Amino acid sequence: MTITRVHHVGLVNGDLEHSRHILVNGFGLSVDEHRTPYPAGKLGYDNTTILEFPIGDMYYEVAKPNDSVSDSAQFLDSTKQKGGIYYLSLASNDIANDIHAILRRGGKLSGEWDGIGPVFLDPNTCLGLKIQIAPEDNYFVHPYYKGNGICTGMAHIGIAARDPNESKSFWGDILGLREDKTMRSDSKDWDERIEEDGRVTSESREAADDPVYVLEYPLGSTVIEISHPTTNDSGTARLVASRAPLGSVFHHTAPFTRNVHRFVDQAINAGMEQIGTIPPEGSSETIVGWFHPRACLGMLLEPWNRPPGKEHYINKS
Repeated sequence: MTITRVHHVGLVNGDLEHSRHILVNGFGLSVDEHRTPYPAGKLGYDNTTILEFPIGDMYYEVAKPNDSVSDSAQFLDSTKQKGGIYYLSLASNDIANDIHAILRRGGKLSGEWDGIGPVFLDPNTCLGLKIQIAPEDNYFVHPYYKGNGICTGMAHIGIAARDPNESKSFWGDILGLREDKTMRSDSKDWDERIEEDGRVTSESREAADDPVYVLEYPLGSTVIEISHPTTNDSGTARLVASRAPLGSVFHHTAPFTRNVHRFVDQAINAGMEQIGTIPPEGSSETIVGWFHPRACLGMLLEPWNRPPGKEHYINKS
């Protein structure tokens, strides 16, 4: 398979100016005005107007529906936060062969395909996720549009799912991605985690504890991180139960920043709503923050600074 990287994360929002405010003033990104001039934007898919905000070798694409009947408009109306992650685009440097391989392995397409350009997979064969395969265009953003340097890339893209076997079947068997087993939930298997986590009552857990079984699929400069709830009473479990009828739902994105404290200060000043707190500077090597979807374009956000270690270059099968 020749799926090379995450091409972009597709968001839908009804207010492009507010989206620009959050992603520029909150994240420290910039609009790629070579491709999507601001404020006019560019005509996108499904009768939308789009703006693109580079982050590393990919970008956030924010689409505003220009009607009330398109799929993107209906998605916008259906979301509690009036927007959010709509789809994920994956780049392929041999799209014809990749699509034929995906079809052979049990995937299906959504609608007709011209054999050359981007195409969406049928969500029924993607555990309910909207996944696009796009031709590799060797995306390169001019340094002028890289933002203020607080975010330098995407650490991972988070998905919540009900069953790791279903996730392995789609991401591994159908898409052909390779799992990084060094990061798999402390090397314990699914049944062990369910048994272990089930012995801990919800009352005795830390407030922020969300017991999950994690699978990771490195893809280009980022990772597809899939969290499977191991109890029925966590936030992730409730999300999966309510919004993943076919098995999966987009959960969050995690921009990489070397200075989470600086990101948090900037985001709060832009009106984003922090969830909890982070340790003081100098007290911990790894810092993770969280921001609520209602003040972040309908997208749960996890800025973090995980330092490199041997698990990032040794991939045990």
